[in-house]
Amino acid sequence: MPRKYVRKVEPKYSPDDLIKALHDIEHENILPIDAAKKHGIPSSTIYNRLSGRFKDFKRGAKTILSKEEETFLVHVIQTFQQWQHPMTPAAVKAIAKNYMLELGRNISIDSPLTEWFYGFMNRWKDDLKLVKDVKLEKVRSIACTKEVVVKWFDHLKDVLTKHNLFNRPDAIWNVDESGFTDDPGRKQVVVKRSNKHPTSSHSGSGKSHTTVLICASAIGECLPPYLIHRGVRLYDIWCPKNGFSGTRYNGSPTGWVEEPIFFDWFSRQSLPAIKSIKRPVLLIYDGHYSHISTRIIKMAMNNDVIIECLPGVNQLLRCFHWGKSIITAILAMTFTMQLIRVLEGISR
Repeated sequence: MPRKYVRKVEPKYSPDDLIKALHDIEHENILPIDAAKKHGIPSSTIYNRLSGRFKDFKRGAKTILSKEEETFLVHVIQTFQQWQHPMTPAAVKAIAKNYMLELGRNISIDSPLTEWFYGFMNRWKDDLKLVKDVKLEKVRSIACTKEVVVKWFDHLKDVLTKHNLFNRPDAIWNVDESGFTDDPGRKQVVVKRSNKHPTSSHSGSGKSHTTVLICASAIGECLPPYLIHRGVRLYDIWCPKNGFSGTRYNGSPTGWVEEPIFFDWFSRQSLPAIKSIKRPVLLIYDGHYSHISTRIIKMAMNNDVIIECLPGVNQLLRCFHWGKSIITAILAMTFTMQLIRVLEGISR
């Protein structure tokens, strides 16, 4: 069970009392022992302050993150709330741990950060609090009302107005992912009447999964596709030399976009492609926790890129959603035509 630190005795003086005592010693020529008695402070504390042994007025051990670093973390948490994706305590601890490891702090990768979290929440109690959220999953099918959509577009209007982007469609980008599997599923087929259990051959294993990350601007410009294959290693056979110019390839254990994948796309494909565009630039994405981290938000801030998130009911707001069904149909038709050609060759 993790250790839970509890202060044994609360001091009977406040930081203001200590400041007043030091002021009396310096400006009123009062002896340290007399100032200690006057303000109810241990004389050893007074002498420690005067000797410079303790330079600040904060009690307790030094925090893992500095005040400036925690301020940035608070900004990240509040940003997720603005995106209508408030972070759970587990998500806060996960993103904080990654941030600490990025900064080279001496913590274990398996550290639960439970004590740190409650200390962090106490230090920032004027800015953050724990509340029960409203679950979207239960009402997701009916949550996409006119009110929800209008509210999001009102927010988008405020962002576009604030950053003067209404007449700059080249600076408005949307990124989304679509997953494709080589499992064709079950479908009706026409077979010989005596056949009870028809089988269908296909080129894949039925288990592999590929994700395509597509990004386009409001002016109609598209970045080269970013393909993520399912696998720990990325094999050369998965990266054709005659593919679409500028296409990048990567791999993940699930075949989906994870934080390292999104960071690689953002830093190596997105930012270089938009470097000539006048700042600021708006990037809209679908808001998965697995996509965003402190280093991505910091990189966006450093490059004057505004990241905005679609609401939880984004299935009707995805500008690339229509394309997935078209691409899937094209792939199925292409495979069918290739199979017909093979059968025609065999019959000859």
